[in-house]
Amino acid sequence: MSSSSFPIDAAQLVALYMQCICYGMVLITVAYGLRVLLWSRDGHLKSRAHINWILVGATIAMFTIATLEMALGLQHNLDAFIYYTGPGGAIGEFSDISNWVNVMHTADYIVQTFIGDGIMVYKCYVVYNRNWKIVVVPALLWLAETACGWVVVYIEATLHIAATLNEARLVPFITSVLSLTLAMTTMTTGLLIYRILSINAGVAAQDVTRVGGSLKLTRVVRILIESGLLYTISVVVFFGTFLASNNAQYGVADVVVQVIPISFTLILIRIDQGIAEETSTVQPSTLRKPITFPGRSGMSGSNTSSGIAMSRSNNSSSQNDTYMMDNLGGDCDGWKVDQLDPMV
Repeated sequence: MSSSSFPIDAAQLVALYMQCICYGMVLITVAYGLRVLLWSRDGHLKSRAHINWILVGATIAMFTIATLEMALGLQHNLDAFIYYTGPGGAIGEFSDISNWVNVMHTADYIVQTFIGDGIMVYKCYVVYNRNWKIVVVPALLWLAETACGWVVVYIEATLHIAATLNEARLVPFITSVLSLTLAMTTMTTGLLIYRILSINAGVAAQDVTRVGGSLKLTRVVRILIESGLLYTISVVVFFGTFLASNNAQYGVADVVVQVIPISFTLILIRIDQGIAEETSTVQPSTLRKPITFPGRSGMSGSNTSSGIAMSRSNNSSSQNDTYMMDNLGGDCDGWKVDQLDPMV
């Protein structure tokens, strides 16, 4: 579908509709995510020391930007279809690329990706025991995409012509932003998954009595993959519509701004639900009776000690897995990997 068959005024109306749907999801997921971050699973408000204020601040910031983006979309449509009386009608209003609303749309996108991708880098930093060497490349990609994004904002604000995002001076920088975003998110997600699987393999090799731990960490990996794919696919679709010079890019770009807080808070929600499930089902199953052999009094004490050791080992393993999931969900200390894997 070419831009001529999908004019910009129709594209902006569709974009507003798409935003409305996604913003409803943002309201639900952010509210639940803040509940996970600020309240314990028994319904009590967490103490300040146990609240991850970085994640709380990032969640509120992303929600604020998503709300602002929604308001800007409504304002732009009102300006174009109701208040604008100049030449070209609504198409003329939407085509003014240096219009303050258009510039703010781009700024919102850049700030939202800056926060969302920054949180991914932060998670990698914490998961790898605060080893900054691990996140040097992702951090550089993150800063590069942000720098290119602000160049886009500057050019867009100073063009003062009728143009779309496919204007020749914008294309190299927008392409760079999207390429760097895809590279950074793929790398950080891969690093997180690799670390979790490495920890799982290390613990499993040392604890032959471990019950259910592999399934729990596999669940964490699946959550990261699903949430990462949600964001990555939306960026890929935006990239595709941009390269095709299709006005559908406006709607998809607006959706990306809403998808970032959704995918982020979904991780918190899924992890919290997984911990609640494990607390009610797995942990009680780790209680074991001592192993005894009737009629062999000489071996009874030894086997009782062995049974207790097995029980403690299973319980410790279950608690470690739950602790890992809890920290991904927003514990103030992050993932204390050194407590989970003695090989670290």
